[in-house]
Amino acid sequence: MKFLSSFRLALCLLLITVASYASEESSPAGNTALLVEVSGLQDAVGNIYIAVYDSDDTWLGEETVLQRQVVIAEARDNGLVSTQLHLPPGQYAISIYHDSNDNGELDTNFIGIPKEPVALSNNARPKFGPPKYEDAVFTLGETLITQRIAMEDL
Repeated sequence: MKFLSSFRLALCLLLITVASYASEESSPAGNTALLVEVSGLQDAVGNIYIAVYDSDDTWLGEETVLQRQVVIAEARDNGLVSTQLHLPPGQYAISIYHDSNDNGELDTNFIGIPKEPVALSNNARPKFGPPKYEDAVFTLGETLITQRIAMEDL
């Protein structure tokens, strides 16, 4: 009888552990997972910083929907750096920079052009000035999508 109750206790603990692990992996209620894969990083030094925007008015400013710092050495696999973000369905645009000297900021020259590699969702490239929100915006629906972004020096 003791064996049976010990077995039940072990089984209950196992089920609780599995259930808690599954809930950590799923998106928070009402949110959709967005997988961001960054390629083109020349080395595994430093961090990438990801900023998510949801309007043209806040694009590339201080007000973001979400910010994420990703340690390249920990997230790099076969040349890709991947991270998963959880956001409500809607329209978003992403900007990323590679902080290659690990000083916590995007280094720019005297007129504001980045000295460190940068990238945008949809692999949008700026033309004659700052990048446009409309070029980088994408729609996140109810199911997981992947933004594959190539990091480049400007």
